[in-house]
Amino acid sequence: MIIISGLRLLKLIYITIALPLLLIILTGCDLITSGQSGLYEDPQLLSDNWEYSWNFSLENINTGDSNWHKVIYPFSKLKKESNTVWFRTTLPDKLPMHPALFIRDLYLALVVYVDSRPIYSFWDTDANFSKDFIPKKSHFIALPDSAAGQNIYFKIQSNYHLIGITGPVLLGTEYTLIKNIILSDIANIIIASIAFFIGFFSLTIFIINRKQWQYFYFGFFALLLILYILNYTSIRDLLLDTPLLWICLWLLSSVWSTTMFIGFTKVIFNYQKKSILGILFVFNTYYAIFETIVLLAGIGELYFTGNMYASKYILGVRYIFQYLLIVDVIIIISVMINQFKAGNKEAGILLAGLIVLCITVLHSVVVAIGYLTYDFRSYIHWGLFFLLLSLSFILIRQYTLLQTSIALSKADMNTARRIQQSIIPAIPPLHQNLRISSLYIPAEIVGGDFFDYIIISQHEIGIFIADITGHGVSAALIASMCKIAFHSSSKLCSNPSALLENINVILADKTAGQLLSALYVYINTSNNTLIAASAGHPRCIIINRKTKDYNELPTKGRIIGAFDRLNCNNIIYPLDHDQRIILYTDGLIEACNPSGEMYGEYNFFNLLIQTLHMLPEDTCLQIKKDIYTWAANEQNLYDDMTIILIDVIDFT
Repeated sequence: MIIISGLRLLKLIYITIALPLLLIILTGCDLITSGQSGLYEDPQLLSDNWEYSWNFSLENINTGDSNWHKVIYPFSKLKKESNTVWFRTTLPDKLPMHPALFIRDLYLALVVYVDSRPIYSFWDTDANFSKDFIPKKSHFIALPDSAAGQNIYFKIQSNYHLIGITGPVLLGTEYTLIKNIILSDIANIIIASIAFFIGFFSLTIFIINRKQWQYFYFGFFALLLILYILNYTSIRDLLLDTPLLWICLWLLSSVWSTTMFIGFTKVIFNYQKKSILGILFVFNTYYAIFETIVLLAGIGELYFTGNMYASKYILGVRYIFQYLLIVDVIIIISVMINQFKAGNKEAGILLAGLIVLCITVLHSVVVAIGYLTYDFRSYIHWGLFFLLLSLSFILIRQYTLLQTSIALSKADMNTARRIQQSIIPAIPPLHQNLRISSLYIPAEIVGGDFFDYIIISQHEIGIFIADITGHGVSAALIASMCKIAFHSSSKLCSNPSALLENINVILADKTAGQLLSALYVYINTSNNTLIAASAGHPRCIIINRKTKDYNELPTKGRIIGAFDRLNCNNIIYPLDHDQRIILYTDGLIEACNPSGEMYGEYNFFNLLIQTLHMLPEDTCLQIKKDIYTWAANEQNLYDDMTIILIDVIDFT
């Protein structure tokens, strides 16, 4: 029931969370700006009077502008001439209160000057020598009030092929800039929030039922997407201004989310370990562990030495991942295409999600290499969101199909139970000298124990009990075959060993490898005789209700279905009134308590002695109550249980 509730919550997440948050986008985030819109103006985009220079130096700040070149917003990709480039523009003559600049997407190290006065720096390689750069997604730069109308210079350094400012530069108050950052990242925040709730519920379902590995992979995939998506936002630096940590989280989330996605695909489409997806999952897992170790080693080097020479290895490993990711995408798409052609609708859903993600990734690549300079935005988060929706829809669809299948299975099982109940006597036969009662408790809806009676004459009765290995539908089917074999052997009902041998012949090669133990007792009250024979079954017990003396009849014989001959023997025992005859299956003594301790023969035999004064039907109910108390709950009853009690009451 908890799993069902969790999946229903998963269905409702998009309605209860996604729609209200998306409404915030459509309404311009009025909730965020409520009560504040009149205090400050919206941020101003600095798009005019931009220039760049490769040879500028602060020493010749007042010697002319011969080395400066115009650059038009939106900024295009610069043809890199050195690792340092200068940008400049003129600030407006009038600045708002508490003025600040916000720059999104700048590669990579930055020092900012108002005229020749430094006001901000991040990773200045001239001041602190290092050949390694840690990129920062965005920069929030407070301006002095005296900066109005002055030139502002940006010294930008990069060892990468990208250098310069590639995103917008906004001027405003600190409040309006923060509001703008939140609004610009609201889609990412929504997607990250949805991914959190989906991941949380998926892992909760897995913890409750640890056999559902698709929820494990899906849950971690969703949670790792949060880290990956937040790395594409500017709000990350407002939350935690540690670029190195964010880079590490981005690297780890990308490689491990890929691994979790492949694991989910492998499980949901039932691919084995040696299949192509199984091998791909193992390979990606080992690679993810390897990259994690390399990354942690680099962080350790930076922490203890202050340098990060291992960064070149991290970048090299990252190139390996990029090629591995291409291979992953090609293989998974190929497998999904084949599955879709074979009629698998889930493969088509997953394929659609992957295609949308690939389109958004290609768009980001095209923007990065400078072919779409008018569009600075990345849409990868929408591609990831669509993929997350696809995986969620697959889980919900499979759950719905599973519930339908379970409902049909329950209907079939109920039919099987009615059939089995029809082959097992509901009411013991009446006999003038015997009082008979029985108790049958299947471990599942249907069970593998079987018993039956055969009335031979007014004074003769045969009682048969059998225990098929295992339980469930297959065991119940063998029990039905056993009934047919038993009644087909009724001509031998006065000779127990011969009857069992004949049943063994009838069932030979028909039980599909399943075996059964059996015990048959022939009672004749005209000559006060009991004859018993066993085929690997627990022995028949006879207890005197007055003296409490009990005997286990020493029957011997092999189990049915394993040998051509059972080699069972007939044991003849004289009957007298005040005797109780007990036939049972071993499920009674193998019932376990929560500690795993079995009920055992000692407790069973003691209970038989203590209940001799009761009627057989009352004794059966007491045995059931005692075993249920021992087991604490029915889940500790792993096998079917059957007991038949016969009281010899009168021979006159």
